Amino acid sequence: MKILALDIGAGTEDVLLYDTTKENIENCIKIVLPSPTQIFAAKIREITQLRQDVLIKGDIIGGGAFTSSLKKHIRAGYRVVMLETAAYTVRNNLDDVRALGIEIIQDNHLMSFSGETLILEEVNLTKLKEFLTNFNENFSDIDVVAIAIQDHGVYTKGTSNRRVRIQKMKELLEINSRPEVLAFMANEVPSCFLRMKSAVEASKRQLPKTKVLLMDTALAAIMGCLQDPVIAEKELILAVNVGNGHTMAAIIFQGKIMGLLEHHTQALNPQKIEQLLIDFMNGKLSDDEVFKDGGHGLFFLEDTPYFSKIEQIAVTGPNRNILAQTNLPIHFASPAGDVMMTGPIGLVEVTKKKLGIHTN
Repeated sequence: MKILALDIGAGTEDVLLYDTTKENIENCIKIVLPSPTQIFAAKIREITQLRQDVLIKGDIIGGGAFTSSLKKHIRAGYRVVMLETAAYTVRNNLDDVRALGIEIIQDNHLMSFSGETLILEEVNLTKLKEFLTNFNENFSDIDVVAIAIQDHGVYTKGTSNRRVRIQKMKELLEINSRPEVLAFMANEVPSCFLRMKSAVEASKRQLPKTKVLLMDTALAAIMGCLQDPVIAEKELILAVNVGNGHTMAAIIFQGKIMGLLEHHTQALNPQKIEQLLIDFMNGKLSDDEVFKDGGHGLFFLEDTPYFSKIEQIAVTGPNRNILAQTNLPIHFASPAGDVMMTGPIGLVEVTKKKLGIHTN
């Protein structure tokens, strides 16, 4: 069995070609690339230096650095024109996109345009296929493409986009509290997650016969933490992914999520995150408190077990060292000995669970 796992974050795109014919996972192909948002942000900076307007087409990608470059391009006095689909990259409400000074047009209303044209692509299967063909890899026998991205979800005017994604997670976990319920096969992606749907379409365009699975990046990392040999033998853990943009923490008992918290990493320092996690584990933190502090929020599915009962705090993510500066008893998760593969390994594990596949 072969699973191509792509963990597409704000800084890097981490790739694992999981192949059960290999003797062990260390023999599988692993690649760490700049994330698409970083690549396209650099292209916008180049266009700004050329003093050109820009027309943007293509798929929905992660905003992040790319959106920041667009704002700077507009402030420099140049036009940004986006086709409607691509415009959802910036925000999931097009009125908010227009408010930034971005012009939005329909496919059938293309005008004569004097400037640079940029075509956005987030799921780069064709490029990976071309590259790996040189190393005798055949993409025709890939069973599943598993992709982790972050999707805030569609929000209505007057509501916060910080609310949508965590509310959807709560809604699904109340039915089944195992993390794999938050992974979606192509036909299961909720309608509010436009970026995920775009990733499905891009995957099917490039590998039409291959199954596709989507999951949130932070949750894929948490699933990966559970595959660390030190963590795998524990029943009650706190798993924390300290990402470039978001920090997510999950209290997990016997493979089920008891509570979930999400904040913005830039709002946290060692002292604050330590107290935040202790209060979370002790059930002394509320959803409104986290939201009012600029985070997404939190929810509990069961009574919290209290900090003193947590067997292990598993930590991953590019900003994980922030927790090394606390007094918390942490363990840096590194499934298969590679912290950069935490997300992809989480994707592989959840794919097996979703499809009912048992491999050694």
